[in-house]
Amino acid sequence: MGLSTYVVKRILLGAITVFGVLTILFFSIRMIPGDPAVIALGDMANPEDIARLHKEWGLDLPLHEQYIRFMSNVLLHGDFGRSITNDQPTMLRIMSRLPYTLTLAVLGTGLAILIGVVSGTVAAIKRNSIIDYLIMVFIILGFSVPVFYLGILFIQFFSIYLKWFPVLGPGPNYPFWENMRRFILPSLAVAIGIGAVTARMTRASILEVLHQDYVMVARAKGAPGSRVIFYHALKNALIPVVTIVGLNFGALLGGTVLIEYVFGIPGLGTLLVEAVFQRDYPQIQASVFVFSILFISVNILVDVLYHYLDPRIRLE
Repeated sequence: MGLSTYVVKRILLGAITVFGVLTILFFSIRMIPGDPAVIALGDMANPEDIARLHKEWGLDLPLHEQYIRFMSNVLLHGDFGRSITNDQPTMLRIMSRLPYTLTLAVLGTGLAILIGVVSGTVAAIKRNSIIDYLIMVFIILGFSVPVFYLGILFIQFFSIYLKWFPVLGPGPNYPFWENMRRFILPSLAVAIGIGAVTARMTRASILEVLHQDYVMVARAKGAPGSRVIFYHALKNALIPVVTIVGLNFGALLGGTVLIEYVFGIPGLGTLLVEAVFQRDYPQIQASVFVFSILFISVNILVDVLYHYLDPRIRLE
C-alpha cells in the first residue's frame, strides 16, 4: 500500500472514530447532574425563565431530536453551535485558546523527547552504574507523581521560594518573550511523566539493539563507541520510542488540561474545565472534537514517521 493511500485510509478511519466519540459524548454529558439553565440563571430562577432558556437552546426537544440536529449541523455545516456561557461561536472561542495548548503540547513533547532520549541513552551506555540507577529512580518518580501535583510543587519551589519564575502561566496580556518564559514551568511539568516513559523505552531499545549483529560487526571493525551508539544503534532504537511518544500524546493532552488549570493558562484545557462546570454542552462537544482531531493526527504522523525511520516497515 502506498503512503498516500495509507494516509487517506487512516483519515477515513479517524473520521469514523471522531463520529463515535461525538455520539458517546453527546449522550454521556447529558447524564451529568445539573441543568445548564439553572446554572446560568442561579438557584433562585423561576420556572418561566428556565423554560425560556431551554427553548432557546433547544433543550426542550426530545434527546434523539437534539442529537439529530447536532449531528446535522456538524456534518453538513461544520457548526458546533454557540456557547451557552456567552453566546459566542464555540469554534471561535477554541481558536482563541488553541495557540496556548498547542504551544504547551509542542514544548512539552520536545522536552519529553530530549529528557527521555538523552537520559535513556546515558542509562544504556552506563548500564548497572550509579548513573543508571539514578536515572531509574527518576523514571520511577516520573511514573508516580501526578502531573497536577508536580505543577504545584514547581510553583511552590521555583516561583514562591526561589522566585525564578512567575506563579501564573502565559496569557494574552504579556509580550511574546514573557509568555515563553511563563511556559517553562508548565512545559517541564507536562514533560516529566512522558520523559520518564521515553527514557525507559530508550534504554531498553538501545540495550536490545547493541546486541544485534550489525552493531557487533561495526565494533569489530574498530568503529568508535560514539559512532556505534549514535549512527548505528540510536536510529533503529528510536522506532519504539516514537511509538511510545505517539501513544502517550493522549496522556500529554490530559496533562495540558490539568496543568493549564493549575497555572491559569487560557488554553483549551481551561476552556473545557470551565465548560464542564457550567454544563456548556456545545462548548464541551466542540472542545473534545478538537482534542480528538489532534490525537488522531499525531498518531497518523507517528505511523508515517515509521516509514521514514525504517523503509522496511510496511504500511497497511
